[in-house]
Amino acid sequence: VVAASSPSDCFETAIEACRIAITSMTPVVLISDGYLATGSEPWKIPEPSAIEPIKVEKLKDAAGYQPYARSDATLARAWVSPGAAGFEHRIGGLGKEDVTGNVSYSPEDHEHMVRIRHAKVARVAEYIPEIAVYGPRQGELLVLGWGGTFGPIRAAVERLHRDGKAVASAHLRHLNPFPRNLADVLERYEHILIPELNLGQLAMLIRSAYNIPVATYNKVQGQPFKISEIEAEIRRLLD
Repeated sequence: VVAASSPSDCFETAIEACRIAITSMTPVVLISDGYLATGSEPWKIPEPSAIEPIKVEKLKDAAGYQPYARSDATLARAWVSPGAAGFEHRIGGLGKEDVTGNVSYSPEDHEHMVRIRHAKVARVAEYIPEIAVYGPRQGELLVLGWGGTFGPIRAAVERLHRDGKAVASAHLRHLNPFPRNLADVLERYEHILIPELNLGQLAMLIRSAYNIPVATYNKVQGQPFKISEIEAEIRRLLD
């Protein structure tokens, strides 16, 4: 699951979603929201040559080919040209046996394949970027956000920096799996505040994944956060 944080970031996250889907051969959900869709910002269209290519290497030698053999690094299967001689294999919704891809009705095979796919998604964390922190690397409070809350969170933290407050912010682009360093970042702060335009979806996931207490600040009014609202909530927690 990948979430854009600004109108221009929608371009970057769309490429990121495609890169993950092709590299790990897994579905990817790309999240936007109404405030990004109706927002605007200056944005320079990048040169195509400046965008890192998404490499797809297809097998060319059919000797010993097994349709469900997997990469050790990503657990993804090999890309092959459909119907190419020597690479024919079964497709469709029926349960498959690992490695061979033969149709299987075994409950044990089904569980094995579900666990493999789960592990494949988890391994995406090994090559996506680590989460970056804006502000002190440790301190009193970290404001953690995702999606279209990026702007007001960053602006509120900048205001508090001018008052000498040890407050930092971090913004999640990857929501499943989380960045591999997220737990380490969260543990460096006395308090975690998660502002969300819902009833606490990210907060629920953070508590479940890391058993770390977090403070929530939720708003479900059909309106985005004001900078002053987040600033006031941060000051309340610090006091």
